[in-house]
Amino acid sequence: MTIESRDPLRLLVVGAGRMGRVHLGAIEASHATTVAVVEPSPETRAQLEGSGSRLYGELDAALVEGGFDAALVAVPSGLHLGVVDSLLGAGVPTLCEKPCGLTTDDTAEAARRARDTDVLLQVGYWRRFVPELRALRDEIASGKLGAIALALAWQWDGEPPEPHFRRSSGGILIDMGVHEFDQLRWLTGQDISIDSVVESSVFVEPYVADDAESVMVSGRFSGGGVASVSLGRRYDRGDSCWVEVIGTLGSRRCEFMVGPEGEEVFQRALVAQIDAFAAAVGGEVPEGASADDAVAALAIAERGACLETPDTHQG
Repeated sequence: MTIESRDPLRLLVVGAGRMGRVHLGAIEASHATTVAVVEPSPETRAQLEGSGSRLYGELDAALVEGGFDAALVAVPSGLHLGVVDSLLGAGVPTLCEKPCGLTTDDTAEAARRARDTDVLLQVGYWRRFVPELRALRDEIASGKLGAIALALAWQWDGEPPEPHFRRSSGGILIDMGVHEFDQLRWLTGQDISIDSVVESSVFVEPYVADDAESVMVSGRFSGGGVASVSLGRRYDRGDSCWVEVIGTLGSRRCEFMVGPEGEEVFQRALVAQIDAFAAAVGGEVPEGASADDAVAALAIAERGACLETPDTHQG
């Protein structure tokens, strides 16, 4: 049965802040529908009045009333595990924003709960749904590029998030880097070991301790090639992501999200991610990142955060 032939997946959205609003917009364009929203802030709930969705201040109340098929979690990262645990315990298939916890212990616990309850848990690594990246992955898998000698990934935001978010997000390697680590693992089919991290010594007000303005990470793929990731909080072309892969037989550079046009790429990928989640809830093979994938990406980020080099600023 195709997605189009099914009834729309009825979603409970948990968290209607910055990313929650982004997901609510993506759901409107997907083969799913928002039937209920959990948001503790009365002011934010008031803004959703008239949306047609049932509104709750607490997750427990929504779980008691039911009436939804699955849930999308967009609460702050530090709250991921508690919310996911409650949803999986209630038998609710769940799509959780990355990183599904701020530590590998949290994410590993979420993965364990998914296995123990036998309930679907997908993590929101949306790069897996960008057509250009999917084509690159297929090309790498075909062997057309040969063995991977070097893969470089860049993620530079047009401007940083609010300081309060930066202080609670786990730092640039966890907030931003996990996307690149998951992307490179997924593209190449290889694991990554990080051996050096260099933070920029350039600071911009307002200064946020323990969250670098930019970082360069390097390491090795399990197949022997070199992996490099560049992360930055300020880029004059706007939010941008690109990747270059050099193999023994060929190379490819993929600027899949650059500047203002990149927002459309992001939105389309979120819609495709929700549709794939709906298909997985309907019994099809999951295409999105699993909780185990999220554990692997976060473990690489944590390894990088623990490394110290002579050029690394220690806040």
